[in-house]
Amino acid sequence: MINRFMKKIFVFLLGLGLVVGACEFDDLNPEYPFTIVVKTYADSTRVQNVLVEAAAPVPGNKVWLSGFTNENGEVNLKYDEAATLSIRASRGERPDYTWIGCTEIRLLPNQQVVKTVYLEPYDSLLIGCSFD
Repeated sequence: MINRFMKKIFVFLLGLGLVVGACEFDDLNPEYPFTIVVKTYADSTRVQNVLVEAAAPVPGNKVWLSGFTNENGEVNLKYDEAATLSIRASRGERPDYTWIGCTEIRLLPNQQVVKTVYLEPYDSLLIGCSFD
């Protein structure tokens, strides 16, 4: 009698363990951290004190993140939603850039995404790399 009761308890606990173990729990409030590394195109040297701006590449966007690179040529930013952002790194004040570089980044939940931007001398005749 007790053996039979113990078997039922064991089977129940085993089944409960399988059900709980098979479930995935989604993070209801994930973060989307990312790091931008800025290097020169010519020799891949990391560059400090570069303005890095991130914006969504759609009309009327409300996303605008910015920061300056540290002594390691990196800037860490965070957003609160999944997004693909356009990244612009520049030296010099708008519109008189001296160096500029652009890329795009896709943010992933709770994962530190790292992307490198390569700076080149600014040429006003070249179109692109602008989201003003």
